[in-house]
Amino acid sequence: MKRTELKHPFFVVIGPSGSGKTKVAEAVFPASYKVISHTTRPIRKEETDEIDYYFESEDRFEKLLTTGALAEHDTYHGYQYGVGRAELIEKTSDHYAYDVLTIKGFQAIENQFGNRVIPIFLEVSKENVLARLQTRDEDTKIILQRGALYDQEIKNKSKVIEYTNSYIINANQPFENVVNDVKQVVNETLKIKLR
Repeated sequence: MKRTELKHPFFVVIGPSGSGKTKVAEAVFPASYKVISHTTRPIRKEETDEIDYYFESEDRFEKLLTTGALAEHDTYHGYQYGVGRAELIEKTSDHYAYDVLTIKGFQAIENQFGNRVIPIFLEVSKENVLARLQTRDEDTKIILQRGALYDQEIKNKSKVIEYTNSYIINANQPFENVVNDVKQVVNETLKIKLR
């Protein structure tokens, strides 16, 4: 019989574009604990297929949607993203897992799997977001688009705090402090779950 529940916590890192979500998550969690999302976004030069994402064609992604293979899906900057249901259940079968998602993605998964889905919101100032995007050598047009999205994305903090198991992390501090704060959240959550 197929399992339809999560045996261990699933940590979801959320925050505005440029908040450092991916880098923080990679510094906190073991790489093998990542639930790899599917996306139609083109692969970046520093990325690897099946490690950073499953890079899909539009047709392949549509098939994942129509067959119900995705636990959540969202469109971000014109590209589709989604988490595979089977991989999410498999990755949480022996230990906790994590991913970096949008608020919509988190809510869809939390709606299906309940309080084992733990949101960690990285709160950061617009000034820091714009500075970080500029250091990524992003196209000026993309920086402006993401800067405009900031006001909308920072509002997600109020949605996240509605969940009992939520955590808000100050991501304006030095990177090492942010990483340590997220590690503390993970350790506290695991201690509570183990009792």
